[in-house]
Order: sequence, then C-alpha cells, then structure tokens
Amino acid sequence: TISSGITLNFLYDNRLNSINPEGGFFANIIIRPNFIYLGSDENWQTILMDIRKYFRPSSKSKNVLAFWTYNTLTFGGNTPYFDLPNTGGDEFSNTGRGYIQSRFRGRNMFYVEAEYRFKIIPNDFLGGVVFTNAQSFSEWPENTFQKIYPAVGAGIRIKMNKHSRTNAAIDYAFGLDGNQGLFVNLGECF
Repeated sequence: TISSGITLNFLYDNRLNSINPEGGFFANIIIRPNFIYLGSDENWQTILMDIRKYFRPSSKSKNVLAFWTYNTLTFGGNTPYFDLPNTGGDEFSNTGRGYIQSRFRGRNMFYVEAEYRFKIIPNDFLGGVVFTNAQSFSEWPENTFQKIYPAVGAGIRIKMNKHSRTNAAIDYAFGLDGNQGLFVNLGECF
C-alpha cells in the first residue's frame, strides 16, 4: 500500500538535554492527512500526540521521575494495516516494553508510561530505573477500547559519555500472559 500526505507539526521542547533529560517538558503533535491525489491508495488521516514531562522529586537529588504518553488516532477512511498504530511503533520503537514489537495493533492507540531513574554509585557511572506502562488499542470492528495491557520492568544504566550524559540502557520488562523481554537502547527510552 502507499500512504502519501502532508504533515502539520507542532513541537515544544524546553528540555536542556534530549538524550537524558533531568527536567523539562516535551510535546510533539503531528497531524497527517493522506490523500489519493498525492499518491495514497486511500484518503485517511492520523493525529499523533507525544508528550513527556520530567521532574526531580527533590532539589537535593539527581533522581528523575519521568512521564510519557504517546497516542495515535486514525480516522476518515481505511488505514492500511501496516500504518495502524502498534506496540513499538513509535519513532525509536520504545513504546510497550514488556511486549514484542507489533504485539498489539489497532485503529487507535493510547499509551502511558512512568519511569523512576536513580543513581546506583555516586560518580553517575552506574544507574538504575524502574518503570511501568499501559497500552490500549481500539478493537475491530466496533473501534472501542476494551482492554488495557500493562507491563512493569527494571533496568540498569551505564554511562557511555559524561559530557552528553549518554547512557547504555538495558531493561527487562514483564507484560501479561507470559510476555517479557530484554530491551536495549543507547540513551533513555524517552
């Protein structure tokens, strides 16, 4: 299938470091109408909302509490199967740790995640995280949200570069019904 359209992008980012934020707010809203006259097989639209907030629980601590919501809505036609929102379908394949990529797919997706990042040793070389997330996809054919798929996990962070604060992220997460997995990243997941 071919999906071809234009995008309207609205971005706000006041994080001082996008690789490993210690505070700040990020919001990216993308509206994408796909049109037959631009080469799409069908007319259909999508709205993506990627919103992140970072807090320091205490001014004396470098620990970070991070929140992320990633939501995608499609409408106005038949969205091609491989363009439907899915687990791990974000830009860097980080949504839904605890489930394999594309484990769930639907016309619409709601996703939330919370993560607590902490130091293990004082020089910042080794850190840790604990996190939880939940995702829900609209069910076919009613297009209603009927199930929530939660996951929990923990991981370690190994400092790769002190100046950019880049970490190697190694996480293990557990979802429902025996779903689990190892997730590796360079930089934080969000």
